[in-house]
Amino acid sequence: MADVRKMKETMIIIGSGAAGLSAALEFAKNGTKSILVSDMPSERAQSVMAEGGINAAVDTQEDSPELHAEETMKAGRYIADSKAVHQMTKEAPKIIKDLFEAGMAFTLNEDKKPDVRAFGGQSVKRTFFAASNTGKQLMYVLIDQVRRYEAEGLIERLTGWEFLKLLCDEKQAYGCILTHKVTRQEKILYGKVVVASGGLNGMFGNATGSVRNTGAVTANLFALGVKFSNGEFIQYHPTTAKLHAKNMLITEAVRGEGGRLYVLEDGKPFYFMEEKYPKLGNLMTRDVIAKEEWMLMQKGKQIYLDMSHLDQKTAGAKLKGVMEDCQNFLGIDPRKKPIPVMPGIHYFMGGIWVDAKHRTSMRNLYAAGECACQYHGANRLGGNSLLGALYGGRIAAKSAMEDKEITELPEITNTNNNEKQSVEGSYIENLQKLQDILKKGLGIIRNKEILNDAREKLDRLLEETKNTYDMTATKSENVSLRERCILGKAMILCAKARKESRGAHQRSDYPSEYEEYQKQTIAQLVNGEIEIYFEKAGESDDD
Repeated sequence: MADVRKMKETMIIIGSGAAGLSAALEFAKNGTKSILVSDMPSERAQSVMAEGGINAAVDTQEDSPELHAEETMKAGRYIADSKAVHQMTKEAPKIIKDLFEAGMAFTLNEDKKPDVRAFGGQSVKRTFFAASNTGKQLMYVLIDQVRRYEAEGLIERLTGWEFLKLLCDEKQAYGCILTHKVTRQEKILYGKVVVASGGLNGMFGNATGSVRNTGAVTANLFALGVKFSNGEFIQYHPTTAKLHAKNMLITEAVRGEGGRLYVLEDGKPFYFMEEKYPKLGNLMTRDVIAKEEWMLMQKGKQIYLDMSHLDQKTAGAKLKGVMEDCQNFLGIDPRKKPIPVMPGIHYFMGGIWVDAKHRTSMRNLYAAGECACQYHGANRLGGNSLLGALYGGRIAAKSAMEDKEITELPEITNTNNNEKQSVEGSYIENLQKLQDILKKGLGIIRNKEILNDAREKLDRLLEETKNTYDMTATKSENVSLRERCILGKAMILCAKARKESRGAHQRSDYPSEYEEYQKQTIAQLVNGEIEIYFEKAGESDDD
Protein backbone atom coordinates (compact mmCIF):
# COMPACT_ATOMS: atom_id res chain seq x y z
CA MET A 1 0.00 0.00 0.00
CA ALA A 2 1.33 3.43 -0.91
CA ASP A 3 1.67 6.35 1.48
CA VAL A 4 -1.94 7.54 1.80
CA ARG A 5 -0.87 10.62 3.80
CA LYS A 6 1.16 11.79 0.83
CA MET A 7 -1.86 11.25 -1.40
CA LYS A 8 -3.90 13.66 0.70
CA GLU A 9 -1.26 16.35 0.79
CA THR A 10 0.03 16.44 -2.78
CA MET A 11 -1.56 17.39 -6.09
CA ILE A 12 0.17 16.54 -9.36
CA ILE A 13 0.07 19.06 -12.22
CA ILE A 14 1.20 17.95 -15.68
CA GLY A 15 2.37 21.05 -17.55
CA SER A 16 3.79 24.35 -16.36
CA GLY A 17 2.29 26.88 -18.76
CA ALA A 18 -0.39 29.42 -17.82
CA ALA A 19 -3.01 26.81 -16.85
CA GLY A 20 -0.58 24.70 -14.84
CA LEU A 21 0.89 27.66 -12.95
CA SER A 22 -2.60 29.03 -12.29
CA ALA A 23 -3.60 25.69 -10.75
CA ALA A 24 -0.41 25.53 -8.65
CA LEU A 25 -1.00 29.04 -7.31
CA GLU A 26 -4.60 28.24 -6.40
CA PHE A 27 -3.45 25.17 -4.49
CA ALA A 28 -0.69 27.12 -2.72
CA LYS A 29 -2.97 29.98 -1.68
CA ASN A 30 -5.13 27.39 0.04
CA GLY A 31 -2.21 25.67 1.78
CA THR A 32 -2.20 22.61 -0.49
CA LYS A 33 1.08 21.32 -1.88
CA SER A 34 1.42 20.59 -5.58
CA ILE A 35 4.11 19.15 -7.84
CA LEU A 36 4.57 20.85 -11.23
CA VAL A 37 5.80 18.37 -13.83
CA SER A 38 7.15 19.54 -17.18
CA ASP A 39 9.81 18.54 -19.67
CA MET A 40 10.79 22.19 -20.17
CA PRO A 41 11.05 25.18 -17.81
CA SER A 42 7.97 27.41 -17.58
CA GLU A 43 9.95 30.09 -19.39
CA ARG A 44 9.75 27.90 -22.50
CA ALA A 45 6.09 26.93 -22.24
CA GLN A 46 3.86 27.71 -25.21
CA SER A 47 2.03 30.32 -23.11
CA VAL A 48 5.11 32.53 -23.54
CA MET A 49 4.35 32.68 -27.27
CA ALA A 50 0.88 34.24 -26.85
CA GLU A 51 1.02 37.70 -28.37
CA GLY A 52 -2.44 39.19 -28.61
CA GLY A 53 -3.99 39.67 -25.19
CA ILE A 54 -6.50 38.59 -22.56
CA ASN A 55 -10.21 39.35 -22.83
CA ALA A 56 -12.23 40.90 -20.01
CA ALA A 57 -15.24 43.22 -19.92
CA VAL A 58 -14.09 46.07 -17.66
CA ASP A 59 -16.43 49.04 -18.15
CA THR A 60 -15.20 49.98 -21.60
CA GLN A 61 -17.57 50.99 -24.41
CA GLU A 62 -20.59 49.80 -22.39
CA ASP A 63 -19.16 46.28 -22.31
CA SER A 64 -20.33 43.63 -19.87
CA PRO A 65 -19.50 40.02 -18.91
CA GLU A 66 -22.85 39.05 -20.43
CA LEU A 67 -21.93 40.55 -23.81
CA HIS A 68 -18.51 38.92 -23.61
CA ALA A 69 -20.21 35.56 -22.96
CA GLU A 70 -22.70 36.03 -25.78
CA GLU A 71 -19.96 36.85 -28.29
CA THR A 72 -17.93 33.86 -27.08
CA MET A 73 -20.95 31.59 -27.60
CA LYS A 74 -21.70 33.12 -31.01
CA ALA A 75 -18.12 32.65 -32.22
CA GLY A 76 -18.26 29.03 -31.02
CA ARG A 77 -21.55 28.53 -32.87
CA TYR A 78 -23.43 27.85 -29.63
CA ILE A 79 -22.07 24.40 -28.78
CA ALA A 80 -20.02 25.41 -25.73
CA ASP A 81 -21.41 25.13 -22.19
CA SER A 82 -23.21 28.46 -21.75
CA LYS A 83 -23.14 28.24 -17.96
CA ALA A 84 -19.39 27.65 -17.89
CA VAL A 85 -18.75 30.44 -20.40
CA HIS A 86 -20.77 32.94 -18.34
CA GLN A 87 -18.88 31.93 -15.20
CA MET A 88 -15.56 32.53 -16.97
CA THR A 89 -16.49 35.95 -18.38
CA LYS A 90 -17.87 36.99 -14.98
CA GLU A 91 -14.49 36.24 -13.37
CA ALA A 92 -12.43 37.80 -16.18
CA PRO A 93 -12.32 41.37 -14.76
CA LYS A 94 -11.00 40.05 -11.43
CA ILE A 95 -8.31 38.08 -13.23
CA ILE A 96 -7.12 41.25 -14.99
CA LYS A 97 -7.20 43.16 -11.69
CA ASP A 98 -5.18 40.44 -9.94
CA LEU A 99 -2.58 40.43 -12.72
CA PHE A 100 -2.25 44.22 -12.72
CA GLU A 101 -1.79 44.30 -8.95
CA ALA A 102 0.78 41.50 -9.22
CA GLY A 103 2.87 43.65 -11.55
CA MET A 104 1.77 42.58 -15.03
CA ALA A 105 3.29 45.05 -17.51
CA PHE A 106 0.11 45.83 -19.44
CA THR A 107 0.32 48.51 -22.12
CA LEU A 108 -1.23 51.64 -20.59
CA ASN A 109 -3.49 54.29 -22.11
CA GLU A 110 -3.19 58.05 -21.63
CA ASP A 111 -4.87 57.77 -18.22
CA LYS A 112 -2.18 55.30 -17.09
CA LYS A 113 -4.70 52.46 -16.97
CA PRO A 114 -4.40 49.18 -18.89
CA ASP A 115 -5.28 49.77 -22.53
CA VAL A 116 -7.61 47.57 -24.60
CA ARG A 117 -7.57 46.68 -28.28
CA ALA A 118 -10.05 45.28 -30.79
CA PHE A 119 -9.98 41.57 -31.61
CA GLY A 120 -11.91 39.51 -34.13
CA GLY A 121 -15.55 38.62 -33.54
CA GLN A 122 -16.00 41.20 -30.77
CA SER A 123 -18.13 44.32 -31.03
CA VAL A 124 -16.15 46.29 -28.43
CA LYS A 125 -12.53 46.62 -27.36
CA ARG A 126 -11.98 44.24 -24.44
CA THR A 127 -8.56 42.69 -25.08
CA PHE A 128 -5.94 43.73 -22.51
CA PHE A 129 -2.38 43.40 -23.74
CA ALA A 130 1.32 43.98 -23.13
CA ALA A 131 2.48 45.30 -26.52
CA SER A 132 2.83 42.12 -28.62
CA ASN A 133 4.37 40.13 -25.75
CA THR A 134 1.35 39.45 -23.56
CA GLY A 135 2.15 35.79 -22.93
CA LYS A 136 5.74 36.52 -22.00
CA GLN A 137 4.77 39.24 -19.53
CA LEU A 138 2.02 37.05 -18.07
CA MET A 139 4.41 34.17 -17.49
CA TYR A 140 6.93 36.49 -15.80
CA VAL A 141 4.26 37.38 -13.24
CA LEU A 142 3.07 33.80 -12.68
CA ILE A 143 6.60 32.39 -12.40
CA ASP A 144 7.53 35.06 -9.86
CA GLN A 145 4.51 34.13 -7.72
CA VAL A 146 5.28 30.41 -8.02
CA ARG A 147 8.86 30.93 -6.84
CA ARG A 148 7.63 32.53 -3.62
CA TYR A 149 5.47 29.52 -2.81
CA GLU A 150 8.26 27.21 -3.92
CA ALA A 151 10.46 28.77 -1.24
CA GLU A 152 7.73 27.98 1.30
CA GLY A 153 7.58 24.34 0.21
CA LEU A 154 4.03 24.56 -1.18
CA ILE A 155 5.09 24.11 -4.81
CA GLU A 156 7.69 21.66 -6.05
CA ARG A 157 8.89 21.80 -9.65
CA LEU A 158 10.04 18.68 -11.51
CA THR A 159 11.60 20.04 -14.70
CA GLY A 160 12.99 17.72 -17.35
CA TRP A 161 10.46 14.98 -16.61
CA GLU A 162 8.01 13.63 -19.19
CA PHE A 163 4.62 12.12 -18.50
CA LEU A 164 4.65 8.43 -19.39
CA LYS A 165 1.40 6.98 -18.11
CA LEU A 166 -1.58 7.73 -15.89
CA LEU A 167 -2.08 5.40 -12.93
CA CYS A 168 -5.73 4.47 -12.61
CA ASP A 169 -8.19 1.67 -12.05
CA GLU A 170 -11.81 1.31 -13.10
CA LYS A 171 -12.87 3.83 -10.43
CA GLN A 172 -10.31 6.62 -10.35
CA ALA A 173 -6.94 8.12 -11.19
CA TYR A 174 -4.40 7.94 -8.39
CA GLY A 175 -1.11 9.17 -9.87
CA CYS A 176 1.23 8.90 -12.81
CA ILE A 177 4.53 7.49 -14.02
CA LEU A 178 7.19 9.93 -15.23
CA THR A 179 10.41 9.40 -17.14
CA HIS A 180 13.40 11.74 -17.23
CA LYS A 181 14.10 12.86 -20.77
CA VAL A 182 17.90 12.67 -20.34
CA THR A 183 18.65 9.93 -17.80
CA ARG A 184 15.49 7.91 -18.65
CA GLN A 185 15.04 7.31 -14.93
CA GLU A 186 11.43 6.60 -13.95
CA LYS A 187 9.48 8.08 -11.07
CA ILE A 188 6.05 7.28 -9.63
CA LEU A 189 3.89 10.04 -8.16
CA TYR A 190 0.70 9.35 -6.22
CA GLY A 191 -2.09 11.91 -5.98
CA LYS A 192 -4.90 13.62 -7.81
CA VAL A 193 -3.84 14.74 -11.28
CA VAL A 194 -4.48 18.07 -13.03
CA VAL A 195 -3.56 17.89 -16.71
CA ALA A 196 -2.43 21.18 -18.28
CA SER A 197 -0.32 19.77 -21.10
CA GLY A 198 -1.39 22.07 -23.95
CA GLY A 199 -2.70 21.34 -27.42
CA LEU A 200 -1.96 18.70 -30.04
CA ASN A 201 0.61 20.62 -32.11
CA GLY A 202 3.08 17.73 -32.31
CA MET A 203 0.49 15.52 -33.99
CA PHE A 204 0.32 17.97 -36.92
CA GLY A 205 3.84 19.38 -37.03
CA ASN A 206 3.32 22.70 -38.81
CA ALA A 207 1.30 24.54 -36.17
CA THR A 208 2.17 28.03 -34.95
CA GLY A 209 2.66 26.66 -31.44
CA SER A 210 5.36 24.53 -29.89
CA VAL A 211 5.74 20.97 -31.16
CA ARG A 212 6.84 20.13 -27.60
CA ASN A 213 3.09 20.04 -26.99
CA THR A 214 3.02 16.55 -28.44
CA GLY A 215 -0.48 15.45 -27.51
CA ALA A 216 1.01 12.43 -25.74
CA VAL A 217 -0.73 13.08 -22.41
CA THR A 218 -4.15 13.54 -23.99
CA ALA A 219 -3.59 10.43 -26.12
CA ASN A 220 -2.69 8.31 -23.08
CA LEU A 221 -5.82 9.42 -21.25
CA PHE A 222 -7.96 8.66 -24.30
CA ALA A 223 -6.41 5.19 -24.56
CA LEU A 224 -7.46 4.62 -20.93
CA GLY A 225 -11.10 5.45 -21.67
CA VAL A 226 -11.20 9.14 -20.73
CA LYS A 227 -13.67 11.10 -22.87
CA PHE A 228 -12.38 13.37 -25.64
CA SER A 229 -14.57 16.09 -27.13
CA ASN A 230 -14.87 18.22 -30.31
CA GLY A 231 -11.77 16.81 -32.00
CA GLU A 232 -12.91 18.05 -35.40
CA PHE A 233 -12.62 21.73 -34.45
CA ILE A 234 -9.12 22.97 -35.28
CA GLN A 235 -8.52 26.69 -35.53
CA TYR A 236 -6.58 27.87 -38.56
CA HIS A 237 -5.23 31.33 -37.81
CA PRO A 238 -5.70 33.50 -40.92
CA THR A 239 -2.39 35.33 -40.65
CA THR A 240 0.64 33.06 -40.42
CA ALA A 241 3.86 33.21 -42.41
CA LYS A 242 5.46 30.07 -43.82
CA LEU A 243 8.88 29.23 -42.43
CA HIS A 244 11.00 26.16 -43.14
CA ALA A 245 9.83 23.97 -40.26
CA LYS A 246 6.61 25.64 -39.07
CA ASN A 247 4.29 28.58 -39.49
CA MET A 248 5.07 31.87 -37.74
CA LEU A 249 2.12 33.63 -36.19
CA ILE A 250 1.37 37.21 -37.23
CA THR A 251 -0.80 38.22 -34.29
CA GLU A 252 -4.41 39.27 -34.73
CA ALA A 253 -3.39 42.45 -32.93
CA VAL A 254 -2.12 43.74 -36.30
CA ARG A 255 -5.67 43.67 -37.64
CA GLY A 256 -6.96 44.92 -34.29
CA GLU A 257 -4.82 48.02 -34.75
CA GLY A 258 -6.02 48.51 -38.34
CA GLY A 259 -4.07 46.04 -40.50
CA ARG A 260 -5.83 45.08 -43.76
CA LEU A 261 -6.00 41.84 -45.74
CA TYR A 262 -5.99 41.92 -49.51
CA VAL A 263 -5.27 40.06 -52.74
CA LEU A 264 -4.22 41.58 -56.04
CA GLU A 265 -6.90 42.05 -58.70
CA ASP A 266 -5.62 43.53 -61.97
CA GLY A 267 -2.50 44.59 -60.14
CA LYS A 268 -4.38 46.53 -57.47
CA PRO A 269 -5.22 45.60 -53.84
CA PHE A 270 -8.68 44.09 -53.37
CA TYR A 271 -9.68 44.15 -49.70
CA PHE A 272 -11.81 41.03 -49.79
CA MET A 273 -12.89 40.95 -46.14
CA GLU A 274 -13.95 44.60 -46.14
CA GLU A 275 -15.92 44.07 -49.35
CA LYS A 276 -17.78 40.97 -48.19
CA TYR A 277 -18.16 41.83 -44.49
CA PRO A 278 -18.36 45.64 -44.29
CA LYS A 279 -19.30 45.76 -40.58
CA LEU A 280 -16.36 43.84 -39.06
CA GLY A 281 -14.20 43.39 -42.15
CA ASN A 282 -10.73 42.20 -41.13
CA LEU A 283 -12.03 41.52 -37.61
CA MET A 284 -14.43 38.76 -38.52
CA THR A 285 -13.89 35.53 -36.58
CA ARG A 286 -10.88 33.44 -37.51
CA ASP A 287 -12.87 30.56 -39.00
CA VAL A 288 -14.63 32.91 -41.43
CA ILE A 289 -11.43 34.64 -42.58
CA ALA A 290 -9.52 31.36 -42.95
CA LYS A 291 -12.28 29.95 -45.16
CA GLU A 292 -12.34 33.09 -47.34
CA GLU A 293 -8.57 32.90 -47.70
CA TRP A 294 -8.70 29.20 -48.58
CA MET A 295 -11.17 29.87 -51.39
CA LEU A 296 -8.97 32.64 -52.80
CA MET A 297 -5.88 30.45 -52.56
CA GLN A 298 -7.67 27.76 -54.61
CA LYS A 299 -7.74 30.39 -57.38
CA GLY A 300 -4.01 30.89 -57.09
CA LYS A 301 -4.19 34.13 -55.12
CA GLN A 302 -1.55 35.21 -52.59
CA ILE A 303 -2.96 36.77 -49.41
CA TYR A 304 -1.27 39.90 -48.07
CA LEU A 305 -1.49 41.65 -44.70
CA ASP A 306 -0.79 45.37 -44.95
CA MET A 307 0.18 47.49 -41.95
CA SER A 308 2.23 50.10 -43.82
CA HIS A 309 -0.51 52.70 -43.39
CA LEU A 310 -0.60 52.43 -39.59
CA ASP A 311 0.59 55.30 -37.44
CA GLN A 312 4.25 54.51 -36.87
CA LYS A 313 4.19 55.62 -33.24
CA THR A 314 1.26 53.29 -32.51
CA ALA A 315 2.80 50.42 -34.44
CA GLY A 316 6.14 50.89 -32.73
CA ALA A 317 4.62 50.88 -29.25
CA LYS A 318 1.97 48.18 -29.66
CA LEU A 319 3.35 45.94 -32.42
CA LYS A 320 7.09 46.16 -31.89
CA GLY A 321 7.50 42.40 -31.53
CA VAL A 322 5.65 41.75 -34.80
CA MET A 323 7.83 44.17 -36.73
CA GLU A 324 11.00 42.67 -35.28
CA ASP A 325 9.89 39.11 -36.09
CA CYS A 326 9.05 40.05 -39.68
CA GLN A 327 12.42 41.71 -40.15
CA ASN A 328 14.41 38.94 -38.45
CA PHE A 329 12.66 35.85 -39.83
CA LEU A 330 11.00 37.01 -43.07
CA GLY A 331 13.36 39.77 -44.18
CA ILE A 332 10.40 42.13 -44.53
CA ASP A 333 9.96 45.59 -43.04
CA PRO A 334 6.15 45.70 -42.59
CA ARG A 335 6.28 49.48 -42.38
CA LYS A 336 7.17 49.46 -46.07
CA LYS A 337 5.99 46.16 -47.55
CA PRO A 338 2.94 43.92 -47.07
CA ILE A 339 3.39 40.55 -45.36
CA PRO A 340 2.52 37.42 -47.40
CA VAL A 341 0.28 35.33 -45.13
CA MET A 342 -1.67 32.08 -45.16
CA PRO A 343 -3.93 30.17 -42.76
CA GLY A 344 -2.05 27.95 -40.32
CA ILE A 345 -2.99 25.54 -37.53
CA HIS A 346 -3.06 27.60 -34.35
CA TYR A 347 -5.37 26.21 -31.66
CA PHE A 348 -7.35 23.09 -30.82
CA MET A 349 -10.84 23.83 -29.54
CA GLY A 350 -11.29 20.13 -28.87
CA GLY A 351 -9.58 18.21 -26.11
CA ILE A 352 -10.15 16.23 -22.95
CA TRP A 353 -13.83 16.44 -22.04
CA VAL A 354 -14.40 18.38 -18.82
CA ASP A 355 -17.48 19.59 -16.99
CA ALA A 356 -18.00 23.15 -15.75
CA LYS A 357 -15.77 22.35 -12.74
CA HIS A 358 -12.98 21.00 -14.97
CA ARG A 359 -13.49 17.41 -13.86
CA THR A 360 -12.83 14.85 -16.58
CA SER A 361 -14.89 11.68 -17.03
CA MET A 362 -12.49 9.90 -14.63
CA ARG A 363 -12.63 10.58 -10.89
CA ASN A 364 -9.70 12.55 -9.42
CA LEU A 365 -8.51 13.57 -12.88
CA TYR A 366 -8.88 17.21 -14.00
CA ALA A 367 -7.85 19.20 -17.07
CA ALA A 368 -7.40 22.88 -17.93
CA GLY A 369 -6.00 25.05 -20.71
CA GLU A 370 -5.78 24.05 -24.35
CA CYS A 371 -5.68 20.32 -23.57
CA ALA A 372 -9.23 20.60 -22.17
CA CYS A 373 -12.42 21.09 -24.19
CA GLN A 374 -14.28 23.97 -22.58
CA TYR A 375 -15.43 27.55 -23.39
CA HIS A 376 -14.55 27.79 -27.11
CA GLY A 377 -17.08 25.59 -28.90
CA ALA A 378 -16.58 25.38 -32.66
CA ASN A 379 -14.28 28.42 -32.87
CA ARG A 380 -12.27 30.39 -30.32
CA LEU A 381 -12.26 34.16 -29.96
CA GLY A 382 -8.80 35.69 -29.95
CA GLY A 383 -7.98 36.77 -26.39
CA ASN A 384 -9.99 33.96 -24.79
CA SER A 385 -7.22 31.33 -24.71
CA LEU A 386 -5.12 32.91 -21.95
CA LEU A 387 -8.31 33.78 -20.09
CA GLY A 388 -9.54 30.18 -20.34
CA ALA A 389 -6.17 28.85 -19.19
CA LEU A 390 -5.96 31.13 -16.15
CA TYR A 391 -9.57 30.65 -15.12
CA GLY A 392 -9.61 26.93 -15.93
CA GLY A 393 -6.48 26.29 -13.87
CA ARG A 394 -8.08 27.95 -10.84
CA ILE A 395 -11.32 25.99 -11.20
CA ALA A 396 -9.55 22.65 -11.70
CA ALA A 397 -7.53 23.22 -8.53
CA LYS A 398 -10.62 24.20 -6.53
CA SER A 399 -12.43 21.06 -7.70
CA ALA A 400 -9.49 18.84 -6.79
CA MET A 401 -9.44 20.31 -3.28
CA GLU A 402 -13.22 19.96 -2.89
CA ASP A 403 -13.51 16.36 -4.07
CA LYS A 404 -13.22 13.32 -1.81
CA GLU A 405 -9.76 12.11 -0.96
CA ILE A 406 -8.35 8.89 -2.36
CA THR A 407 -8.29 6.33 0.43
CA GLU A 408 -6.85 3.18 -1.13
CA LEU A 409 -4.60 2.46 -4.07
CA PRO A 410 -2.29 -0.32 -5.23
CA GLU A 411 1.48 -0.16 -4.93
CA ILE A 412 3.13 0.08 -8.35
CA THR A 413 6.45 -1.74 -8.67
CA ASN A 414 6.73 -2.62 -12.37
CA THR A 415 6.58 0.14 -14.98
CA ASN A 416 7.69 -2.00 -17.91
CA ASN A 417 5.58 -1.23 -20.97
CA ASN A 418 6.48 -4.38 -22.91
CA GLU A 419 9.13 -2.70 -25.02
CA LYS A 420 9.68 -4.39 -28.36
CA GLN A 421 12.55 -3.59 -30.66
CA SER A 422 11.59 -2.52 -34.14
CA VAL A 423 13.09 -4.28 -37.13
CA GLU A 424 11.88 -1.66 -39.61
CA GLY A 425 10.72 1.92 -39.61
CA SER A 426 11.49 4.54 -37.00
CA TYR A 427 9.72 6.79 -34.54
CA ILE A 428 10.46 9.93 -36.58
CA GLU A 429 9.27 8.39 -39.86
CA ASN A 430 6.06 7.10 -38.31
CA LEU A 431 5.38 10.40 -36.55
CA GLN A 432 5.80 12.23 -39.85
CA LYS A 433 3.34 9.82 -41.46
CA LEU A 434 0.82 10.61 -38.71
CA GLN A 435 1.36 14.35 -39.15
CA ASP A 436 0.89 14.17 -42.92
CA ILE A 437 -2.31 12.15 -42.58
CA LEU A 438 -3.86 14.53 -40.07
CA LYS A 439 -2.82 17.70 -41.91
CA LYS A 440 -4.47 16.46 -45.10
CA GLY A 441 -7.47 14.89 -43.41
CA LEU A 442 -8.31 17.79 -41.12
CA GLY A 443 -7.59 20.75 -43.37
CA ILE A 444 -9.72 23.89 -43.59
CA ILE A 445 -12.20 22.18 -45.94
CA ARG A 446 -13.01 18.47 -45.58
CA ASN A 447 -15.37 15.97 -47.20
CA LYS A 448 -16.26 12.28 -46.98
CA GLU A 449 -13.62 11.22 -49.50
CA ILE A 450 -10.81 13.10 -47.71
CA LEU A 451 -11.86 11.78 -44.30
CA ASN A 452 -12.23 8.18 -45.48
CA ASP A 453 -8.77 8.33 -47.04
CA ALA A 454 -7.32 9.63 -43.76
CA ARG A 455 -9.02 6.88 -41.78
CA GLU A 456 -7.72 4.15 -44.10
CA LYS A 457 -4.17 5.50 -43.88
CA LEU A 458 -4.38 5.68 -40.08
CA ASP A 459 -5.58 2.08 -39.90
CA ARG A 460 -2.57 1.02 -41.99
CA LEU A 461 -0.22 3.06 -39.81
CA LEU A 462 -1.66 1.48 -36.68
CA GLU A 463 -1.04 -1.95 -38.17
CA GLU A 464 2.52 -1.03 -39.19
CA THR A 465 3.41 0.26 -35.73
CA LYS A 466 1.81 -2.56 -33.74
CA ASN A 467 5.09 -4.12 -32.56
CA THR A 468 7.65 -1.40 -33.24
CA TYR A 469 10.02 0.11 -30.72
CA ASP A 470 12.67 2.59 -31.85
CA MET A 471 15.70 2.32 -29.58
CA THR A 472 16.85 5.82 -30.62
CA ALA A 473 13.63 7.40 -29.33
CA THR A 474 12.65 7.95 -25.71
CA LYS A 475 10.35 5.56 -23.91
CA SER A 476 7.59 8.18 -23.74
CA GLU A 477 7.87 8.76 -27.52
CA ASN A 478 7.59 5.06 -28.26
CA VAL A 479 4.74 4.44 -25.84
CA SER A 480 2.74 7.45 -27.03
CA LEU A 481 3.09 6.98 -30.80
CA ARG A 482 0.34 4.39 -31.19
CA GLU A 483 -1.82 6.19 -28.66
CA ARG A 484 -1.52 9.39 -30.71
CA CYS A 485 -2.45 7.44 -33.84
CA ILE A 486 -5.57 6.19 -32.05
CA LEU A 487 -6.43 9.73 -30.92
CA GLY A 488 -5.87 11.00 -34.46
CA LYS A 489 -8.30 8.38 -35.72
CA ALA A 490 -10.85 9.57 -33.15
CA MET A 491 -10.49 13.12 -34.48
CA ILE A 492 -11.10 11.91 -38.03
CA LEU A 493 -14.17 9.98 -36.87
CA CYS A 494 -15.48 13.08 -35.08
CA ALA A 495 -15.21 15.00 -38.37
CA LYS A 496 -16.93 12.18 -40.26
CA ALA A 497 -19.79 12.05 -37.77
CA ARG A 498 -20.49 15.80 -37.90
CA LYS A 499 -22.30 16.03 -41.23
CA GLU A 500 -22.52 19.80 -41.38
CA SER A 501 -20.30 22.89 -41.53
CA ARG A 502 -19.95 24.73 -38.22
CA GLY A 503 -17.20 27.09 -37.09
CA ALA A 504 -13.77 25.62 -37.78
CA HIS A 505 -15.27 22.37 -39.16
CA GLN A 506 -16.14 22.99 -42.81
CA ARG A 507 -17.31 20.23 -45.16
CA SER A 508 -17.77 20.78 -48.88
CA ASP A 509 -20.28 17.90 -48.99
CA TYR A 510 -22.32 19.34 -46.09
CA PRO A 511 -21.93 23.13 -46.49
CA SER A 512 -24.77 24.16 -44.15
CA GLU A 513 -25.14 24.31 -40.37
CA TYR A 514 -27.91 22.18 -38.84
CA GLU A 515 -29.66 22.58 -35.49
CA GLU A 516 -29.49 18.84 -34.77
CA TYR A 517 -25.70 19.18 -34.52
CA GLN A 518 -25.76 22.09 -32.06
CA LYS A 519 -24.08 19.73 -29.62
CA GLN A 520 -20.57 18.74 -28.64
CA THR A 521 -18.99 15.65 -30.16
CA ILE A 522 -17.86 12.97 -27.71
CA ALA A 523 -15.29 10.29 -28.53
CA GLN A 524 -14.45 7.46 -26.14
CA LEU A 525 -12.46 4.25 -26.41
CA VAL A 526 -14.63 1.39 -25.16
CA ASN A 527 -13.36 -2.21 -25.28
CA GLY A 528 -10.81 -1.25 -27.92
CA GLU A 529 -13.32 0.48 -30.21
CA ILE A 530 -13.81 4.23 -30.71
CA GLU A 531 -17.37 5.32 -30.01
CA ILE A 532 -18.67 8.68 -31.27
CA TYR A 533 -21.85 10.41 -30.12
CA PHE A 534 -23.28 13.88 -29.58
CA GLU A 535 -24.64 15.57 -26.46
CA LYS A 536 -25.57 19.06 -25.32
CA ALA A 537 -22.77 20.70 -23.36
CA GLY A 538 -23.48 20.47 -19.64
CA GLU A 539 -25.90 17.52 -19.94
CA SER A 540 -23.62 15.00 -18.23
CA ASP A 541 -22.26 17.36 -15.55
CA ASP A 542 -22.75 16.17 -12.00
CA ASP A 543 -23.87 19.59 -10.81
